[in-house]
Order: sequence, then C-alpha cells, then structure tokens
Amino acid sequence: MTGIRTHSRAPPEYSSQGTVYGSNSKIYLDIVNELTYRENEVEQIQLALYLFNNRQLYSKLLGLAKKGARIKVTSLPLTGYDRRKLGSAKSVYYKALKDGTITLQIFPHMYMWYGALYAGGGASYSFHVKSGMIEYKDGTSKVFLTSGNLAPGDPTHSETAVFAEALHNSSLIEMFKAFFDEIEKRSKPFEDYNKLVRQFSPELQQVLDFSFIGGVNVTNFETHQASSAFFTAPFITFGSEGSNHYARKRLVEIVLSAKKRLLVCAQHSHDISPFNGYPEQTMIDSIIQTKRANPNIDVKVLKQVASSGLADKRRAAFVEGHLYHAGVPQRVNKLVHDKFVVADNTVVVTTGNFTATQFGWGERRMEFKTDTDNLKAVQNVIDSATDFFGTPKGYVFARMTRPRKGAPKVKVLRNDTFSEVNAYMVIKDFEVAEHMAKYFEELWNHRLSADVEIPM
Repeated sequence: MTGIRTHSRAPPEYSSQGTVYGSNSKIYLDIVNELTYRENEVEQIQLALYLFNNRQLYSKLLGLAKKGARIKVTSLPLTGYDRRKLGSAKSVYYKALKDGTITLQIFPHMYMWYGALYAGGGASYSFHVKSGMIEYKDGTSKVFLTSGNLAPGDPTHSETAVFAEALHNSSLIEMFKAFFDEIEKRSKPFEDYNKLVRQFSPELQQVLDFSFIGGVNVTNFETHQASSAFFTAPFITFGSEGSNHYARKRLVEIVLSAKKRLLVCAQHSHDISPFNGYPEQTMIDSIIQTKRANPNIDVKVLKQVASSGLADKRRAAFVEGHLYHAGVPQRVNKLVHDKFVVADNTVVVTTGNFTATQFGWGERRMEFKTDTDNLKAVQNVIDSATDFFGTPKGYVFARMTRPRKGAPKVKVLRNDTFSEVNAYMVIKDFEVAEHMAKYFEELWNHRLSADVEIPM
C-alpha cells in the first residue's frame, strides 16, 4: 500500500450543535482538500455516504463536476434522516435533482435489530459506510474511508479519515472498485425513487424501503482479495463466509497478533455475545486473551459512553466488568466517534463500531409494524417495490396483527440477510501506527476523558 495519509482530529470541546460542516470541521476540510487535489485531472469520484446533507460538500462536488469529473453519490433515502438533518438533506437532494450534474443514488436497505432497546425494536437502515474512490485520468486512484458522517446536525466528535493512493490494478483499488460496482447495481437513481415514493403517504413510505431485499445475488470474494481492505454488506461474502463475520475474524486475528501494544478506540466497543449462534471468537474475548497471555502488554480500550449512559446497559456493562477483571484500562470520552485498532505496527481503520450488531450476518425473518390498518394499501406498496427493486416474489408479504389490546394493524414480513454496510482498511506501516498511537493517547488523556467506573 502506497501514498497513505491519515487525518485524525480531536476537538477541544464538545458541542451538541456540531458545526455547519458536520461533526468535525477539520476532518471535513481534510477530506475536501483530498477530493479537490489535482481537481483538473479527476475523471470520476464515487462516494458512499451514510448521510448526504452537507450543502458545502455538495457545492464542492458540483464545482468538480463542472470541471468535467463524473460524480456519483450513494446515500440513504430521505426517510432515513432524523428531524435535525432532514431539512438540509432535502435541500441537497432536490438541488442535485434540479442541477442534474451529480448522480445521486439511493440504497434503502433496512434490517431489524436483535431486540436492542436503543432502537425501540424498530427497523434501521444498514448503510453506515462513509467511503470514497477518486479516479484520475493518468490511471491512478485514491480511496478513502472516514469515521465522520460529514453531516450538519451531528454533535461535535473526534474523527479519523484515511486516504491511500495506488494504481488501478492494485488489490486495494480493486476491492474499492468492486464494492462501488456492487452498490451501483443495487441502488436506484434518486429521481426514479423520488417519483415512486412520493405516491405514498408518509406512514407508507418506509414500507417501500423495507420491501427492498439486500441479501439476493450475493457476490463472493476470495480472502486474498481482502488483504488491504474489505467491506461488509448483506450481498457480500468472503470465502463463502458472511462479510460481517469475516470482518470480525480479521480484527480478532489482528488483536491476537499484538505483542507490545493494543489500542482499541470506537464509539461503541462491546462485541462479547454474538448473534445467530456465531461459534468463533469475539473482539472482547480476543482483547482479554491478549492481555492474559502477556500481562505486560499495553492494552487500552477507549469509547464514547459508559454502560451507565446507554438505554440497553446489559451487554456493555458485562464487557466493562470482564475487561476490568482482566486488567484492561478503560476510559470514556463523549467526543469519541473514531473507530480504529492499533496492534503493534498494524492499524485497522473502519466506519463500523465493534459491536455484535455490526458484526452480525445471517438469514432472518424480519417484521416491520406499521401504524395503518389498511392491508390493501400496504400490499400496493409491496407490489410497487417488487416491480421497482426487482424484489423476488415471496420474500415480502403483509399480514394483520392480532393484538391483545387495541385495534389490529398491518405488519410487513420479510426474509432477508441481517447485515450492516461498512468499510475496513488494514494498514501495516510503522509511521501510520505511530501516528494513530499518538492520536489515541491524545484522546485518552483529553480533559473530557474519564475512567470507566465499575460497580463493586
């Protein structure tokens, strides 16, 4: 891997309001500077962004498009934005529609949480990736991923972005290219999606998204293709193994390889009890095993919130207790949104947290409860989705509920793969590892950091 640049930014203070550039204005500027570097030589930029409501970013991309670059952005449907971000998202989406210069695509895949209280048992959008690929006219490419959402409306956070340059035929570039090819095949142009979704009332619009199936026509990659980078998605396997399971295995392998230092930083880090009867080792197991095998190794875990601050405290509290008894120091800092591991001189930077949910992958029956009792109207949405998305028949259907109290409502049932879409980059480089280790210590010793309190 050549031409690696790592940008890590820790704000001095926390603000619930964030900035007009998103959760971290400096990371935003780092990314924009990378995107606009050699701007007259850019042939194509492809972005997969969990959220795309940044007017400043749209303006920069539009400027590149006017210079001749082809710009493609894939993101959530508008129904995936909360109230703080919806207005700015509408502004960007409809400006893209009016300008007709930037290709905006929608990937509406949803999944049902495994009973997590903080999701209210409802459906969530799986598209959590923040990544990009820039292709230049001379045959070189630059790829990146970032923990930052670049989304106005987010609180102030610490963020990391990693860029790497290489020729088109490198394994790193080929993996990114393959991911964007797969996303493009499954996404829908916002113009077409918008025409369809606006036919339905607000309470039925999410039924359309829920009727999209992500786990069909699965693409399998050989594990040697994922040496430097890999992606998780319901439509990706590695060596015929679910991509999210593969991601966990790679991280566990890297954690267990550490001999001198193991630094784990993520917004959430409590992968200890996996879903679907997963038989292999988890992240927390591997951290504890590494510490017990070598008590002198420098192992630290830093996250955003202690278990006491979560709606579903059980799993995180269980992890905190196990790490404490294994002698692993733990701290929290409400700024932390970065997601990375430093194991000796190997660094993994990712867009996903280290949780059982984000490592979950498997076939599942999912149920989405609507607020309507109009079975015919819901079935009409499902039929429209079947035609529009090419949903296989029999994968999605509607039924009336039979509640003990209250009036019956319609629920939508779906057979699909539980999986979250994320990106991972593995960097074996002494200088990058030193940089990320120093950044970790900056966060660890930040004035807003505090030790995790363990009840006795």
